[in-house]
Amino acid sequence: MTAKTMRKLWQYGLLLGILILAGYGAYLKNVSTREARLVRQARNYLAKSNTKTALLCLRRALNYNTNCVDACRAMADLNEKIGTPAELLWRSRVVELNPQSAPDRFALARTAIMFRDYLSATNALDGVSGAERNTAEYHNLAGSAAAALHWLAQAETHFSEAARLEPTNPIPRLNLAVVRLQSTNAQDLALARTILKLLRANPVVRSQALRELAADSLRCGELEHALAFSQDLLQQTNALFSDRLLRLDVLRAARSDDFDAAVASAQKEAAGESRKIFEYAGWEGRRAGSAGALAWLQSLPSATQTNPAAALLAADCQAALKQWRQLQLSLEPQHWGELDFTRLAFKSLALRGQELASSSDIAWGMAVNATGGRKERLVMLLRFAAAWNRVPETEDLLRSIIHKHPEEKWAAVALSRSLLWEGRTRALMGLYDEQAKMNPADLSARNNLAMTALLLKARELRPQDLAREVYREVPTNPVYASTYAFSLHLQKQSAQALKVFERLKPDELEQAPVALYYAIVLQATGNGERARKYLDIAAGIKLLPEEQTLLMQARTKA
Repeated sequence: MTAKTMRKLWQYGLLLGILILAGYGAYLKNVSTREARLVRQARNYLAKSNTKTALLCLRRALNYNTNCVDACRAMADLNEKIGTPAELLWRSRVVELNPQSAPDRFALARTAIMFRDYLSATNALDGVSGAERNTAEYHNLAGSAAAALHWLAQAETHFSEAARLEPTNPIPRLNLAVVRLQSTNAQDLALARTILKLLRANPVVRSQALRELAADSLRCGELEHALAFSQDLLQQTNALFSDRLLRLDVLRAARSDDFDAAVASAQKEAAGESRKIFEYAGWEGRRAGSAGALAWLQSLPSATQTNPAAALLAADCQAALKQWRQLQLSLEPQHWGELDFTRLAFKSLALRGQELASSSDIAWGMAVNATGGRKERLVMLLRFAAAWNRVPETEDLLRSIIHKHPEEKWAAVALSRSLLWEGRTRALMGLYDEQAKMNPADLSARNNLAMTALLLKARELRPQDLAREVYREVPTNPVYASTYAFSLHLQKQSAQALKVFERLKPDELEQAPVALYYAIVLQATGNGERARKYLDIAAGIKLLPEEQTLLMQARTKA
């Protein structure tokens, strides 16, 4: 073949490649246009409450591109409208695809707080950066999450900052008053109630002020006030179904003749809507326990009982009642759509309750596979595993999150705490080794690896070298210093180890992770009397088994 022929073939190939790329580009543009059109159509249908057709449009859009942020956001909005826990999954998915978006993080935090998933709420807010952290919306949400966790001082700080940023906005002032309602100081309580009563005149927060006043009056046994506030609340145009449930609580406490009729009315209204089913079942559970909630759920029409939200609630009640066989049989023919991985988790629980361990493990494996490795699904499954006290499954899920989603730093912290509490030093060392390999710049992981390797005499991991390298990076860190000093002590260089400790401040030497190792070095250098104070500090904290042995040996010498 001549050079001229080769050149022509190369030119034809180049031209063909350009045509293919142009065609592929046009294809991508066409797909993108179709996605956008389908999302627009879905939102139009959603505005008309035609959720079924909206769902079909969004599924088609996601078939073209599973990572379409607009389609995922619309799916979250759709699930919010119909009231299913899948809303939380879709909000999490949006943030995963669009992590820099503060509005999406705020939406996830609001949804997570509503479903009492405070871990997801705080994680969503932790990812907000820059100017968006200095907004009233951020501080109101952060305050709400803190208040739900009973971190009242932190909540008050956030709400105060929100009020400072938007002095004319009544919402932060209302939130501050609500937090102060939980005070034990009579003056603070009186002031909070006065503010709430004044805020009833503001149409923006009138309903919420009435809710808080009604709930506060009910807690205090002031039933006449509770009846008046709750009745006023129901007359507002923006009254919620939850306000009817609050009214039921008030009527029951007042032993009103209207209670039974109000319950029947609320049951009838709840039966037609997923969100209301969720809310009413929760109220019934608080009133009559899991048996009462389950009885009501099972009284619903069969088509409603198979609704994923209702079915999940029923499964939770059956699990609480330990109705394992009934739970298994009810789950077999069902499919919960986006939440089907949770159905498989409940099936695993039901099988475990019948002591069918192998079948339970298989079902659990199917549940994990059904998450598709998606972070938001793994986190939801993790909450079930933790609530059911399934320790191996909890640890496996945490490891999956660490490997698949290393940006979720909380997972490694949670796993290390679990292993520490159980005294599993070797497993801890393995975790720290993985973390150090994944991110060699993580000094904390490298220090923890060095310390656990020193305790286990794992010389193959070069713990002395690791401890020295980490210490040289940040010699002022007391934990890094104690690891390095302990390494020197094990190398028969206790005098040098003492010099390392002496560079720390007195209060740093009293820190729990430092005190034990300082005491050991003090004893080795003839300072046994001084060591006693630090041994007492170490005795009051959770130690690994190897550390506990070191403490006992040191106390014997003392």
